[in-house]
Amino acid sequence: NYQLVKRLEIMSTIDLLTGVKNRNAMNNRVNDFVEGNEAYPESLYVVFAHLNGLKQVNDNNGHIAGDLLLKNAALILQDIFLGHEVYRAGGDEFTVFVTGLSEAEFMEKIEKLKKYTYTDEGVCFAFGYCADDGKHDIRYDMKTADERMYADKEEYYKLYPDRRHK
Repeated sequence: NYQLVKRLEIMSTIDLLTGVKNRNAMNNRVNDFVEGNEAYPESLYVVFAHLNGLKQVNDNNGHIAGDLLLKNAALILQDIFLGHEVYRAGGDEFTVFVTGLSEAEFMEKIEKLKKYTYTDEGVCFAFGYCADDGKHDIRYDMKTADERMYADKEEYYKLYPDRRHK
């Protein structure tokens, strides 16, 4: 029974394709912050990263290639944000909660992430982020990061209109 419960716990919190935490784990973490079950960190940054081009990879090279692209995207995010919480929020979207860093340390990580935007090959992210200023809660931070990510995605499609999936 113990092994079964442990396996169910893993399946309910880990994305089995990428190995990062899943949307269920993210929602539970957000609820813990909102409901006060967990102390709000002094510094919190929320990053939304959307993988550009997954549909084209799936359409042109098959879903195995698309799965490989998702796995590589997760590995890149785990490498850049080592020690922080990386979630696959769904499909080709990832969310990262970064705590305990100064603004300068966080921006170093963002500079690393920028290397994976507007690329012609491999992993290409559109992303947005929000630094918590203590005036809002994590839901506001997530909404802001998401809006900024979609603005970044629009910039990508202005540069590469032929890549916009229909």
